[in-house]
Amino acid sequence: MKNDMATVNPNDLHANDQNERDIQMNMTEEMAKAIHNEYVKASSSFCRNAMEVEQELEKGLEKFNVVDENDQIILDYFMDKLGKSILARKQTFQATNMCTEILHFCIYLVAWLNEVYNSSIDANITARRKSLESELAKMMSLADELSPAQIADRFGIRFILDEGIGKCCFVLKKLLNVLCNLDRKDRRDFLEYLEKFDEATNYRIRKLLEIPFVLTPLIRKDDPSEFDPNEFLDDDGKCTIDLPSEKERNMMRHLDGNIKFYFDPKKNGYQSMHIILMIDPTSEVLPGFQIEVQFRTWKMHIHAENHIKASHDVHKDRVNLYTGIFTLSEEELQSASTVFFNSYKDNQNDVDGIHFPKEFYNRRMNNISL
Repeated sequence: MKNDMATVNPNDLHANDQNERDIQMNMTEEMAKAIHNEYVKASSSFCRNAMEVEQELEKGLEKFNVVDENDQIILDYFMDKLGKSILARKQTFQATNMCTEILHFCIYLVAWLNEVYNSSIDANITARRKSLESELAKMMSLADELSPAQIADRFGIRFILDEGIGKCCFVLKKLLNVLCNLDRKDRRDFLEYLEKFDEATNYRIRKLLEIPFVLTPLIRKDDPSEFDPNEFLDDDGKCTIDLPSEKERNMMRHLDGNIKFYFDPKKNGYQSMHIILMIDPTSEVLPGFQIEVQFRTWKMHIHAENHIKASHDVHKDRVNLYTGIFTLSEEELQSASTVFFNSYKDNQNDVDGIHFPKEFYNRRMNNISL
């Protein structure tokens, strides 16, 4: 159902520095303001972490008396996602540890590839947890689309390699071969290489590889043909975006349906490679846990962080629009009572990841790292 009545731009909820965007939301302005006010109340309650903020928000929204039928449908979808998010955040300690174990495995994987395959890989690998504001905004955007989908990228690991699409494809392929046991020879070779290290390292990684990791279905929703290389020319008329070769596409062909191959760029020039790893629901360890893994080159990373035109990415625009509902004004921020969160200035004032993503591991690996 779509609501043709009053629409809302969350930037109007309070004064801030966000750019105005010409995108309409389907919920009414009154509903958006009411949700924002409940979020302000939740933030003003004494909370030790993001999960408790969500719990307070859920309590407030449960009391809503919604008149507009369309608003009620959207709210129901959002409340479903909010409840599941709370359940997921109750496992934050275990999930964060799992991310750390996967990243720990990744640094030895790179060492193996550099030594055995002479790959000369130079990679920066980070792990992070999605911020509360970003997660709530994405859930609200999905609810507005009446999508039953849940958040799959609450946790993420990102590889940034020094150069080469082919190198990214190679590392991702080997990672999946070993971690998901897609190639038993690769796993045996990796474990044999691992024996050169201490017993504690061997035990830690072997325990991780006992966990049944699988890939979840994942496809692109945009049309790669919308990318126009003429929009990304340098002063000499050369396209600044590197495109994958047919050989590089073929390296990932067997993963069709389980990978977002953004090395064929989005309209705004964004390039990356996304997969969602999941622990099989039959596992005794964190069944159903999901984590997004991204691969990009340093050149792609610089473009994504500094040169993406937001107006070319409607999905991100919509999520950013909803972020206004879950953003506090300066006055509202003064009454916030969440422990270790008191400012939007930088992540040092936001230890739990209310506004900023919580980065909890960062490691650079190359030929001289071990």
